[in-house]
Amino acid sequence: MLGALACGGVYACARLLHASPLPALTASWLFGVSEQFWSQAIIAEVYTLNALLFFATYALVLQGARDPRRGWPLAAAAVAWGAGLANHWPLMVLATPGLLVALLPAWRDVLPRLPRLLGAALLTAALPYAWMVWLSQQAPLISFYGSIDTWREFWFYVSREGYGGVDASPSAGWGDRWSFLGWFAADLVRQTTLPGFALALLGLGALARGGDRAGMADAVSGLLALLGNSVVLIVLLRFDFDVSKVAVFRPYPLICYGVVALWLAAGMQWLIDRLPGWAAARSPAAAASTSAPGLAGWTVALGALAGAALVVESASASWRANDRSYSDFAERHAEVVFDLLPQDAVLFGYGDYSGPVGYYRYVEERRPDVTMYNLQGLVFANRLFDPDLAEEEKARALDRFVGSTERAVFLFPDSRIRPRGRGFRHHGFLLEVLGAGTSSVQPARDPLGEQYFLELLERRPTDRWKQVERNHHLRYYGQYLGLVVLVGSPLMEPLEPLFERARDCYACQMGMATMMLSNGAAAHANRIASWLARAEALHGQALSKEESALLPFEQGRLSELTGDAATAAARYRRAYALYPHPQSQAADALRRLGLRP
Repeated sequence: MLGALACGGVYACARLLHASPLPALTASWLFGVSEQFWSQAIIAEVYTLNALLFFATYALVLQGARDPRRGWPLAAAAVAWGAGLANHWPLMVLATPGLLVALLPAWRDVLPRLPRLLGAALLTAALPYAWMVWLSQQAPLISFYGSIDTWREFWFYVSREGYGGVDASPSAGWGDRWSFLGWFAADLVRQTTLPGFALALLGLGALARGGDRAGMADAVSGLLALLGNSVVLIVLLRFDFDVSKVAVFRPYPLICYGVVALWLAAGMQWLIDRLPGWAAARSPAAAASTSAPGLAGWTVALGALAGAALVVESASASWRANDRSYSDFAERHAEVVFDLLPQDAVLFGYGDYSGPVGYYRYVEERRPDVTMYNLQGLVFANRLFDPDLAEEEKARALDRFVGSTERAVFLFPDSRIRPRGRGFRHHGFLLEVLGAGTSSVQPARDPLGEQYFLELLERRPTDRWKQVERNHHLRYYGQYLGLVVLVGSPLMEPLEPLFERARDCYACQMGMATMMLSNGAAAHANRIASWLARAEALHGQALSKEESALLPFEQGRLSELTGDAATAAARYRRAYALYPHPQSQAADALRRLGLRP
């Protein structure tokens, strides 16, 4: 619904930029079927609403600038802009210079009203935050950080401090920014189609040559909105350029795609207006025998065919990327997790697994006997500790909980906080906490987990998030297989087919090597070396800088384990060069050897 309304906003803006209905419809439809916009319109996210609020604001600003004596368009624009600030203020602020330029032709009429307009906008922006504060006090089942009780906690939300670790990576440099700019430029063409992008450039020139300051303001306003949500944003962000961060970034420029669609409408309109004249100039006899309205009608029909071809071309490509009718990746993982859990179990989530699995537990009410917690103190209302608590305090709280319950307790393999003084039973995709006084980690055979592992190997998701999560699952199962070898388990023989299938999986090979090297398994050095050699041949499957740097890091650990400190240091340096994060494992290893990263 929000996506459809956003397309309506693009149509309204195109009409206000003097496009007739046909180019305006082509622009709005082409925006609607573009892959990135479509992908956001079919999931629960903030970006379709952000696009709707921007183009609603832009349309109202254009209307108010053309007839400043009518007060309601600017008042409505202030309300829409304020709602955009509440929804996603960074993207709206970055687009605001474009809105201000669109107001320049009527600045004398707007300036006296500016205090009232800003007041209305800020009040609109504040109301959703006030509602959020109130709702957080009602202890809802799903509450990411919990109740907002102080101004400091409120500012934490408004300032987006929780995204600090996502928006800025110490390992990102200008090379990453240039790569993102190149990716965005190519994607801008892809989202509009190559002929559509050529039309958009023509339309931008036509707007700029409009002959008056209003036309120039229309061209510059869209250009500033586009640059703010792309170039400026890329410079401000410090993202590593890899598959996972492209997945994070790809919905940010939705406004840019809509702006290019507006330029496309202007370009189509420019051609529709001039084609009859060109045809008449090239063939005066034909022009004399054909009425001007008839010639214009043929021009419009030709434009309709061209516009329909652009929309169909884009829609067919986007359909292949966005057909989610068989998309069950998150659901399938939750099913496997629930099938592995015994009756009345406790499951501790960590990282991105808590939300999807929690959805199937608490929203779809599957496995109502299972209780879920989050090891970071996030997401669920039944938190054991405050999210801001130090890691040591969180570990103590977890120890107390595990020691006081008779229920079976399970963790995900990526859990960085674990009960101390206890062993674990590794089920492939889950860790079961054992009783006090145990310390070993033992593998347990689960046919359901084995089946899911084989299923993951066969899956080839096109969605970047699914690719990243698939690699995570496979790496954790690889650690399970490495554990089977490490403890000399009788499971090795029956699981031999799984080891064979894992040979073509980079994440699996790295998981097995990591498990061995983390436990100092020098006796298995030759086997570890073979796994790492196989992983090197599959290195193209790595999806992030960190994942790519894992190979030379583990090669360095193997060299150190076999007594070759010089080679180990060189491999650690290579790992750090691939992922120059000051808190990377390679940096820690170099410091342990008395070397500077």
